Amino acid sequence: KYSMQLKQWYQRRVRALDRRKWPLLASHLDMMYDDEDDLEGSARSYKDDGNVEYKKGTKEGYLKAIISYTEGLNKKCDNAELNSQLLCNRAAAQYLIGNYRRATQDCEKALKLNPGYMKAISRAAQAQLKLGNRKAVIDWCDRALAIDKHNKEMIQLKVKTLQRIKEEERNERKRAAIEAKEKRTNAMLLEAFRLRELNLYLPDPEESDEEEVEEERNDRLIESVKGSSHGHVTLTETGELVWPVRLLYPEYATSDVIQQFSELHSLSDHLSYMFPPQGESPEWDSAKEYVLSKLCVIYNSGSEKIELNTESSLLELFNKHNILIVGGIPTFEVFVKGSDSYNKNVLRGS
Repeated sequence: KYSMQLKQWYQRRVRALDRRKWPLLASHLDMMYDDEDDLEGSARSYKDDGNVEYKKGTKEGYLKAIISYTEGLNKKCDNAELNSQLLCNRAAAQYLIGNYRRATQDCEKALKLNPGYMKAISRAAQAQLKLGNRKAVIDWCDRALAIDKHNKEMIQLKVKTLQRIKEEERNERKRAAIEAKEKRTNAMLLEAFRLRELNLYLPDPEESDEEEVEEERNDRLIESVKGSSHGHVTLTETGELVWPVRLLYPEYATSDVIQQFSELHSLSDHLSYMFPPQGESPEWDSAKEYVLSKLCVIYNSGSEKIELNTESSLLELFNKHNILIVGGIPTFEVFVKGSDSYNKNVLRGS
């Protein structure tokens, strides 16, 4: 017994030797202490070494444990139970360093040698859970419960996994319903744009050798009109388009966004609330000149500046002036009539 213990001690020292640094010594010790006649004993020694490294609880320890378990398996001893333990232990180490697929593979190999090995089934189930393969987890749980129907760990894992599967299926149904609703909404928006013959800016597509199909163009158009951080156009149940509208005040280099501007409302409808005759002026309007009766709203087309009728509805302005809507948000400039900024930007700039 003492001789066997001493031999196993030497075998462990041989395996711990830095073979790159001491190749000749390692080769010599291999011949002295690696007994080819006792493959099972050598395999057990490797298993014991692996267990020591595994219990250190460090990544380095797990990696060394994997090496030891692998060396034990390489002995190819005839003890199926020992080999299944080496595989299962290696699977545990693989699991703890995140190699979940390899852990599952080792468990499957262990079960070929020992079909009723509950620990291997449990570890395979846990590895598949980490991979998100919930159907596979159920299969592994069922396999375990076919052996031991009272196994609490497998019962709890199966129940939790089934609950998770139902939750994911419910979320997928919700996601599909939302996606279908959005698709219907987008189709209705596109039809509303078409009927109104709106001038919507459409960015150029990315370079492509293929001709763009209508569906791709429509997707880009929807993406463009919904791209503003200030909200996007919506279609009411009564078939009315509601836009976010940006108002620029060039004289003060500031702006406002009216997030819900019905196409049936006029600029005056909103400006009367924003700049009432007796109301409080914005902080930037220190001269208190911005009141509805003095205001002028301009559409800048790039080639000309058009003074708009603030009593006309937004839709009427779109149609009359073919207003270009960029990024899904119509933009207008607001001036005080007769001001220096008005004279410079509107009269002289026209």
